[in-house]
Amino acid sequence: MQQTQTFPNPPRVNAGFSWEAFLSLGFRPFYIAGAAYAAISVPLWVASIIGFVEINGPLQGVLWHSHELIFGFAVAILVGFLYTAVPNWTGRPTPNGLALGGLLALWLAARVLLFVGGGPVAQIVDLLFLPLAALGVAIPLYQAQNKRNYFVVGLLLVLAAANALFHAIALGLISYLPADVFMWAVDVFAIFVTVIGGRIIPLFTNNALGVKRAVRNQRLEDVIGIGMVLLLVSDIYFGMSYEAATLRAVGLLVLAALHIVKIGLWRPQMTWRHPILWILPVSYAWLPIALLLRAGALLDAPWDQVLAIHAITVGSIAGMMLAMMTRSALGHSGKPLIATWVEVAIYYLIVMSAAVRVFGILLYPQGYFMILGLSALCWVGAFGLFTAKYWGIVTRPKSLF
Repeated sequence: MQQTQTFPNPPRVNAGFSWEAFLSLGFRPFYIAGAAYAAISVPLWVASIIGFVEINGPLQGVLWHSHELIFGFAVAILVGFLYTAVPNWTGRPTPNGLALGGLLALWLAARVLLFVGGGPVAQIVDLLFLPLAALGVAIPLYQAQNKRNYFVVGLLLVLAAANALFHAIALGLISYLPADVFMWAVDVFAIFVTVIGGRIIPLFTNNALGVKRAVRNQRLEDVIGIGMVLLLVSDIYFGMSYEAATLRAVGLLVLAALHIVKIGLWRPQMTWRHPILWILPVSYAWLPIALLLRAGALLDAPWDQVLAIHAITVGSIAGMMLAMMTRSALGHSGKPLIATWVEVAIYYLIVMSAAVRVFGILLYPQGYFMILGLSALCWVGAFGLFTAKYWGIVTRPKSLF
C-alpha cells in the first residue's frame, strides 16, 4: 500500500498593521511620520500663502515653514535614524514599545497644536520632544561607554536650545532674528551629514562593490569636523549678517574645498550604476555646493544666503535622509538592498527638487514662483512615494518579507 506524504499547513500570517512591529525600532514610526509630514507640510505652507488655509498657532507664515522643516520633519527622521543606529553602535536598546509610541505621540501632538493653535501648550509639548529624544540616545551610549558617539547627544541638545530660541522669538521674549537660529540649526544637521556620511559612504561603497577603492582619511575627517563646528560657532555669533564677510567667506571656501577632496577620495564614479549607492555621494555633494554659494553671497555675488540654505536643506539633508531611510528600512525589514523604480524615482525627484530650487532661481529669477512650485512638486513626490511604499514595510513584522 502506497504511503501518502503529507505536509503541514503553513502558519496563517496576518499581513495587516502590527503595533508590535511598528513600535519595535525607531526607524519604523519616525521615518514614515517624518516623510508623510514632509509631503503634507509643504502644500500646507503654499496653501497658507495663497489664503486657502490659516495657520493659527504661535508661528506664522515663513516662521512656521522654517521651524517645521527643521524641528518637525528633520528631527523626526534624525531621531528615527539614531534610534536605529545606536543599538548597532552600543548593543543596547533605544526606546521601543510604549516609550517609543509615547515619543511619537508627543511629536504628532506638537505638529497639530502648532498648526491649529494650541497656545502655550503647543510650545511646551514641542519643547519637550528633543530633550526626551536625546535621553533615549544618551542612556544606551552612556551604559556602553560609547564615547565616540557622545557628540550625538550634544548636537541634539544644541537643536533643543535652538528650538527654545525659536519659540522665545515668536513670543517676543528676546530680540533675535529667526533666520539666524534657523541657520545654526541647519549647521547641526550639516555636522551630522559630515560625520555620519564620512563613516558610511566609503564603507557602503566598498562593501557593495567588493573593492576597497573608496578611501576614508581620518585626519581629513577630523579637520573637516573641526571646521564644521567652527562654522556652527561662527553662525551662532554672526548669524546671517554680513559682518566679517571676507574672512568668513574664505573659511567657507576652504571648508568647501576640503569636502570636495573628501568626496574625491570616495571615487563616486564607481557607484553610477547603483542608485542606492550614488544617491549618497550626490546628496553629500550638495554640502560643498551650499558652502560655495554662501561664500559667494558674502562676497556680493548676485544671490543671497537663502539659496545656500535650500541647497543644504533640500539637496544635502533631505537627500541624505531619503538615501538612508530607504536603505535602512529595506535592510532592517529583511528585503534586498536593491533600488526598484520607486527608490530610483525618489532619488531623482529629491535631486531635481534641489537643482530646480537652486539653479533654476539662478538661471531664471523672473520665474521664481513657477520654479518654487516645480521644486515643491518634486519634494512632495519624493516623500509621498516613500510614504506610499514604505508604510507596508514599517508596519509589518520582518518575518513577513
